[in-house]
Amino acid sequence: MFDGIPVLDYSAPTLVGITVILLLLGYIVPRKTLNDKAKECKEWKDAYEKERDSRILAAAQTTELLELAKTTHEILDAAFNAPGRHRSPPGGPSVVPMAK
Repeated sequence: MFDGIPVLDYSAPTLVGITVILLLLGYIVPRKTLNDKAKECKEWKDAYEKERDSRILAAAQTTELLELAKTTHEILDAAFNAPGRHRSPPGGPSVVPMAK
């Protein structure tokens, strides 16, 4: 890593100065900071996975509710638009659009 750099020729204060500069610039981080960032990363990942699972569940519920609404619409349409009654034209004011 330090090939070609005469590290042993530098004095102790120079090496300490280089270390402090690297620490201040963020190239060297304390272990506590690294562990805190790893913990924060894990918390965000868990939150993302939980939210993703919630969205999948919500999408499944929405599909199920739409199917229930279509069924209810068909029942109400059949009950209130008996053969002798006026039926709304296709594309008219329907609650749920009919599949084509």
